[in-house]
Amino acid sequence: MENKTRPEGFEQIFFADGNNLAKAHPVKQDIAKLKIALRQLHHNADLLIDAFIQRCESENVPVDCHMGCQWCCNQAVFASTHEMVVLVDYLERRFSPEVIAEVKEKARLKEEKLTELSPKEVLNTSLPCPLLRKGTCMVYPVRPMGCRIYLSSSEKSCHAKYDNPEDPTVIPKLFDFTLKAGRQLNEGFAASMRDEGLDMKEHRIEHILLKLLESPDKKNEWLQGATIHDNFPFDEV
Repeated sequence: MENKTRPEGFEQIFFADGNNLAKAHPVKQDIAKLKIALRQLHHNADLLIDAFIQRCESENVPVDCHMGCQWCCNQAVFASTHEMVVLVDYLERRFSPEVIAEVKEKARLKEEKLTELSPKEVLNTSLPCPLLRKGTCMVYPVRPMGCRIYLSSSEKSCHAKYDNPEDPTVIPKLFDFTLKAGRQLNEGFAASMRDEGLDMKEHRIEHILLKLLESPDKKNEWLQGATIHDNFPFDEV
C-alpha cells in the first residue's frame, strides 16, 4: 500500500530484502526484466515458506495446506499492480483466447457483485477466484504473494470461514510469520518499483485482472508510468 510506514524489527529485514532485490533487477520499462525480478522474489518467498514448513514439521506443528484445498480461493484476495501485469502476461501466453474469455467473464461477474458492497462487506463475502478452474489455480507459478503466504494450521478453520464469511468470530488459523514476512518482501519490492517511476497500487485480483484483459495496452502503459487502476480503500474497512 502507498505511503505505508516503514516496518520495524524482523519485518524491516524482509522489506529491505525485497527492496534490494528489485534494485538489483531494474525494470526499465521492460516486462521481460520485470518477470525475471518477480520470479526471483517469488523464489525467495517460496524458499522462506518451505523452510518454515520444515521447521513446523520438526516441531510437530501441523501445516494443513495441500493440493486440492481451495477454501481460501473464495475470499477476497489482493494483489499489487506489478504482480498482475506478470500474471496476465502468463495467462495470455499459456491459454487460448477462448479460455481467457471465460476468465474475463468470471472476473466481470465477480467484480459486478463486489463493487456494490462496502469494503468491509467485500472482506466478508465468499466468491470463487476467476482464475480457479476445476479446483486448480490456472496461474499457480505466478500467483500473487498474497496467495503464497496464506498458510494455515487447520483446514477445518478455513472451511468454517468459507461457510461463515460474515461471522467475525470464525477466523482461519493462519501463521502470522509467513503473512508478515511475505507482505514486507512484496512491500519492499514495490517501493523500489515506485522509485523507478512505476505506479504501484493494490486491489482485488479480479478488479485488476479485468482492467488488464479489457485493455491489452494497459500493460505497456503501466510500464511507461501510467496509472491503470485505483487502490482498494483499506482505510474504510
